Amino acid sequence: MNIKHCFLIILLVSYYKVNAQKVYTTEEGHIMMMTLVDNKPVKAESHKLALYLDYDSKVVNGVLDLKTLSTDSPKINALLEQREDPLILRFTGTIPSQDFLSKRHDPINFNWLIDVTYQGKSFKSQFKATITHIEQGVSMSCLISATGQLLVSNTGLDSLIKGIDDTIEVQFAQLVLRLE
Repeated sequence: MNIKHCFLIILLVSYYKVNAQKVYTTEEGHIMMMTLVDNKPVKAESHKLALYLDYDSKVVNGVLDLKTLSTDSPKINALLEQREDPLILRFTGTIPSQDFLSKRHDPINFNWLIDVTYQGKSFKSQFKATITHIEQGVSMSCLISATGQLLVSNTGLDSLIKGIDDTIEVQFAQLVLRLE
């Protein structure tokens, strides 16, 4: 290998490392959902919410396979486990604060418009969100938490889970590290 190839490889590796630092990623986010099924409350949660935060654009992308949900209903757990195909729910939304990961701040409350996609259907939903600054010794981070409702008619979940209510309450919280 000649010098030009070595230099090109070093440049590409350096570029990848710099750009890789611009996206915060977790595959172990926590999400809870609550609804009624046959007029009985059902709670579902997963620790497999994948979240990606682009530090530059402040766009958050989330991905959840509904098959990772654990519910307090054995019937629904069995329905989810028996599905062969993934039940992928995706969402994306932009956080309207540009500097929440660069300095201390009071809690930032905002209405968060997100685009949701599930089983080929796309729709918008609005969540109440808060970004809370957290001191962790010498490092800083923020907790992004959001609550909102999804209309079951937008998702088609009523064809999967018979007797499900019209809405699903959703809550999630994720700690994101400060950009260094």
